[in-house]
Amino acid sequence: MPSPFIALSGIDYAIGPKPILSGIDLTLERGRIYGLVGPNGSGKSTLLKIIARQIAPKSGAIAFGGKPAADWGAREFARHVAYMPQFTPATDGMTVRELIALGRFPWHGTLGRFTATDRRMVEEAIVRTELEDFADRLAANMSGGERQRAWIAMMLAQDARCLLLDEPTSALDLAHQASVLSLVQELSHERGLTVVIVLHDINLAARYCDAIIALNRGRITAEGTPTEIMQADKLRSIFGVGMGVFPHPVRNEPVSYLL
Repeated sequence: MPSPFIALSGIDYAIGPKPILSGIDLTLERGRIYGLVGPNGSGKSTLLKIIARQIAPKSGAIAFGGKPAADWGAREFARHVAYMPQFTPATDGMTVRELIALGRFPWHGTLGRFTATDRRMVEEAIVRTELEDFADRLAANMSGGERQRAWIAMMLAQDARCLLLDEPTSALDLAHQASVLSLVQELSHERGLTVVIVLHDINLAARYCDAIIALNRGRITAEGTPTEIMQADKLRSIFGVGMGVFPHPVRNEPVSYLL
């Protein structure tokens, strides 16, 4: 059985008097991909930021590997958890290899030397994400799909045990969406990584995630396998519109559509 890596209990978050998240309880296991889905404004990105320690919850507890979040130092945490925001920072003047090398920062720090181990981890990440032909190009000149692969490579070089991805496919065409999510799926299962992905497309979540967590108005409204979530009544309760479901003609997984 997979062992839990992240545990959230009673997480609340608000901006002023407006509640954003209420009573979030979650246990996320190693080696599994979790898709966070739900309508706009449901709290998906906020929840991911709380897990990534980008923002602090108003109340509740979070533990990583059985240890309370407050007991993790910043560098130790960065060695275990990698976060890719929805809008990644600019990379002007930086090559793909230099971008990926930033993933080693938690291991050597600002004044630390870039060691042979660091170089090996960077080159392995480049190869694993099939970016050899792009390694010496400027990251800013890459296509959206290639750039997302470079950020994932940086997370691999970081050697984190948990990847947190906020809408990594939102600006990509279908081919690049499949490429990026297939890579994440392979890496999770190969390395036993805990992966949490915010996705707008429920069909992508059903195709690439082991479990789906649905939020609406700041609360978890459904949680389960793709087969358990991809049912007409549950989809209507999650998204507020009529939806149908049919089996994929090749893979037999559930596929949803608007009525």
